[in-house]
Amino acid sequence: MGRGGGVFANYLGLDDSVISGPEVRAAKSHDPLAAFGALAANQSYADYTAGKPQKFLAMSLIEFPDDAAASAAAADMDRADFTANADNAPVAVDAFPSAISHWRPGIPTLGSVMAYKSLVIRVYVEALDPDLGKLVDMVTRSYRRQIDLLANYTPTSPVDLPKLQLDPDKLLSRTVLTEDPTPAAMKFAVWGTHAFSALLGKPAEDAKTNADRGLTAVAISFNKRLYKLRDSTAAKSYAKFLDEDPSGPAYAPINGVSGLSDVSCRQRSKPGTDSVEARRFRCIITRGEYVAMVYSNTDTDVRQLAGAQYSVMGATA
Repeated sequence: MGRGGGVFANYLGLDDSVISGPEVRAAKSHDPLAAFGALAANQSYADYTAGKPQKFLAMSLIEFPDDAAASAAAADMDRADFTANADNAPVAVDAFPSAISHWRPGIPTLGSVMAYKSLVIRVYVEALDPDLGKLVDMVTRSYRRQIDLLANYTPTSPVDLPKLQLDPDKLLSRTVLTEDPTPAAMKFAVWGTHAFSALLGKPAEDAKTNADRGLTAVAISFNKRLYKLRDSTAAKSYAKFLDEDPSGPAYAPINGVSGLSDVSCRQRSKPGTDSVEARRFRCIITRGEYVAMVYSNTDTDVRQLAGAQYSVMGATA
């Protein structure tokens, strides 16, 4: 089950939302260029009780300027994390001799870092019991799968990074701006479908669903999401899927926006504690190859927001 994650290297530098503080400080001295992490467990955050055993995996990729920087960073990251606790002991991962790993004997966790080309792969696992063999197996399988996925990975040259388009489809300019536009993973950002799916509750299943339905990109702007589909037909189908999705909280239909047949609005059937955002009312808007979902705690506001969102979705890029 997905536990979130996301980008943890941005215009402010690296942060410790996915890797440890000592690892962050060690990595910073080697000029990290980009970083992304994904978390998974055998239960959701809502079902998890702090202190109780769980199966858990945190996978992180950190890009450095070159292979030498990645190798040096991996060594320094492990050294910094290792020395943070006197009980840590080194561990060998035989299938990957270049991996540097350690654990605290008797504690069912194992951390490992390995340089792979200009990347550092960082793996952190937790098991139900402190069986070192099981922990090493979890790390080994994680490395194998991650390296398979990196087979066709080509890093962007550091000199070309400033040339990358942050929002190539100009999705954020097609959302109504209601808050400060400071980049934040699930508040103001644009995602490709693979990375976006990695942050959801069922990453593999969600990635397949999104691909099958023709989703190509997602923009998040606080209480709004904008989905770009491959064409208008796929957009209409995706809007229907979102509107009727039985896996989410129950919403009952309410009146939409006068004069806009491509806007469908609903009211949550009962109060929920699954989100801190205002989500009592929602509207789904379809226009061309775009689908938007907007939320509010009042029906008047959500309709006004939906009308405004419909308008900006028709803007010329």
